[in-house]
Amino acid sequence: MSELRWAPPTPEQNDAWEELLGAMEAVDRRGEVYTAEDLADQWSSVWSDPERTSTFVWDGDALVAFAWLKVMPGGRSTHKVSCWGGVRPSHRRRGIGTRLLRWELERGTEARRDLDPAYPLTFSMEVGEWEDDLLAVADRAGFAAERRFLEVTRPTSLPLVVVPPPAGVAVRPWTEPLDEPTRLAHCEAFADHWGSEPRTAHEWRQWYTGHRAFRPDLSRVAVDLATGEVVGYVLAAAYPADWVVSPIEAWINTVGTRPAWRGRGISRALMTDCLAAVAADGSGFVRAVLGVDAANPTGALQLYRSLAFEDERVVLALVRGPLP
Repeated sequence: MSELRWAPPTPEQNDAWEELLGAMEAVDRRGEVYTAEDLADQWSSVWSDPERTSTFVWDGDALVAFAWLKVMPGGRSTHKVSCWGGVRPSHRRRGIGTRLLRWELERGTEARRDLDPAYPLTFSMEVGEWEDDLLAVADRAGFAAERRFLEVTRPTSLPLVVVPPPAGVAVRPWTEPLDEPTRLAHCEAFADHWGSEPRTAHEWRQWYTGHRAFRPDLSRVAVDLATGEVVGYVLAAAYPADWVVSPIEAWINTVGTRPAWRGRGISRALMTDCLAAVAADGSGFVRAVLGVDAANPTGALQLYRSLAFEDERVVLALVRGPLP
């Protein structure tokens, strides 16, 4: 390993990073293609600090591995350090991944010093159930699978009945004036979800409704007509770069209903309206996709099953901590 060079990344190396990610995707089959714009997002992310919490590993002029931490401050239960990285397939099983993950744990622990001491620190990573080598490396580093997330899909060719919302509630397309009320609804709706922390306005705009993949025309909100309050929402997105390795699909990224409004059919009304928009869209979507916690306490999985979503694959949420 002495011949490898470890160094902080620079934006000028994004081409090499993009090529490495492509080489990894060809083997790992995560269904994700990263573009130059996607990598620029990482540099500007509110959760990233590349000079301190990221590294590139070089074998001569070839980028062979990387680690990129996302430090997400907690506001409810825990600070989370999301470990993202990987090793070029040609350089695997040489100990690089083990050393890389150890580096991430050390840097993440150092970053803890800048965070509110009232909350503990948790390391997390998402790994496909089929990624045996990565699962073994994570296991040796003390990570354990705490949750199974199902990626479920529904063909747009299936028949669909759009269900109206309950009396006193209107389903509307997302619009800018509804953005902050939707964020507040999200913070409340996800308060009882595993691993969820309230998102600040900055985080929300950057990674939810302000991201270029966001599709406001396909997204829906449910509004209480008496108060104007957003009581539920469905946010959709599309990632055309991924269609090289996956079908033309629309992602339903976030679905939520305020707890006091659950059990009234609001999510079904939102979902069916959104799915109808996806099927009618000119992008040619052949399916809708979403990810759901298999142990979601709200009954979301049962709703998706009733709408003919079927399992595509399983992604495991691995966790180490919480650490004081």
